[in-house]
Amino acid sequence: MTKEKKEETKEKTIHQAFVAAQKGFGKALKTSSNPHFRSKYADLGACVEAVIDALHEQGFALIQLTKPSDLGWVTVQTELLYHTGERLYLGELSIPVTKQDAQGYGSALTYCRRYSLMSALGIAPEDDDGNQASAGKQVPTLKPRKAVKTYYDTSKLSEDKLAPSVKYLESNGAKEVKEGLYLSPIRLEKLQSLIVEVSENGI
Repeated sequence: MTKEKKEETKEKTIHQAFVAAQKGFGKALKTSSNPHFRSKYADLGACVEAVIDALHEQGFALIQLTKPSDLGWVTVQTELLYHTGERLYLGELSIPVTKQDAQGYGSALTYCRRYSLMSALGIAPEDDDGNQASAGKQVPTLKPRKAVKTYYDTSKLSEDKLAPSVKYLESNGAKEVKEGLYLSPIRLEKLQSLIVEVSENGI
């Protein structure tokens, strides 16, 4: 019987191993505090801790790769490396960087890794919003933001900055109303330097 069990282990496919590992995943504990929102959350370390032992037991290594992204975005690709050399690709996640400096990119990368990991492996925080709602706590309703028409002048941008800026504008619903002038239904803080005052008669 011992030999048969060993043979079954050797023949386990990467997908069977992943299912076995997922059965051993725990919940990501909310051990970190967010003073701005006065709430607790599961940080990246807690998310990794919830899954890493079960993954290792089934012969997996967790890999999260950063990939080239458009200006002002970070992208993380999450995958599992199996002991046979096979890889299980679990998708990519991209998020915008709100602060354009090293700290901003670092924070965005950590945030992206955390949510990519939870989404890819199917784990959830210990006390998520759904549990709070079922416990009778009121979840505040966010009022929709009022659309603000903002104009962006790209005519003076250098060639290396023009294409990514235009792509970012168009991806957020902006339309070119005049050569080099774009009208956006929302205010895009990362392109704040391009905002111009335009009268309706001047278009």
